[in-house]
Amino acid sequence: MRHTESDLRQFLTEFGQDPAGGEPSAHLDAIVRRGRRIRRTRRALTAGAAMAVAVTAAGLVNGLPAGPPRADKTSVAQRPADSAQVDPGPKLPASFPVVLGAEKFDLPLAYSQRFATMGVGRTVIFTPTSFSTGYKVVCDDPQAWVVIEGRGKGGEPSGTAGRCKTPVGGHHDQLSAPTDWLKHPQSLQIWVFPADASIFEAAKAVKDCKPTLKSKGCDENTVSSALRLPEVRERLSAEVGERPGNWAVGVYDRPAGAE
Repeated sequence: MRHTESDLRQFLTEFGQDPAGGEPSAHLDAIVRRGRRIRRTRRALTAGAAMAVAVTAAGLVNGLPAGPPRADKTSVAQRPADSAQVDPGPKLPASFPVVLGAEKFDLPLAYSQRFATMGVGRTVIFTPTSFSTGYKVVCDDPQAWVVIEGRGKGGEPSGTAGRCKTPVGGHHDQLSAPTDWLKHPQSLQIWVFPADASIFEAAKAVKDCKPTLKSKGCDENTVSSALRLPEVRERLSAEVGERPGNWAVGVYDRPAGAE
């Protein structure tokens, strides 16, 4: 229960008399003034302590050097780079050597594309910058079979086939390139088949399939020729299906305006 100042005065007047009936043992106004001073002092001390705590906290935040960040509060920029790296797959050469009679030069890598499956045909689209354009396929398994098909001088299908360690192709002057070579984007059709694909069986239908001394099947040159036939590739794709296998194709070209 709380009492007002008038209640306090009345209580002290009634019960503050000396037991012998004399005057109060202490003057009422002095008691009231002392109580007010005590309250003011307590309020001042309380406010001062709160201010000191606030100043100290501000100093800890702004004035002191920051300690090492907690592991669960590390910002993205402070997080260490993940040491685990994804395998980029087979590496493409940085350049493509060209020999035109007595002239020799290297074409820099202009465009590349990577794939993680084999057994199906892929279309690679690029924009040539000169008439000297070469291309190469690399595989995780150099013994995989590769077919690369583009357009010849007159627009007819042209390309190469063989083990992945060998196929390269392209054209390196204006006389061998299609006339519209620099007018719009061009494309290559590429098939990569596993080394153990039944290509020898598919090539048996080829007339000039001749057994070799080391094998009862066709030689690899004949098999490579057979892979150029669309019906052979379709049969192999149906048998093999799409399966894991890393490979990449690189298109090499001179910078625009270099010719």
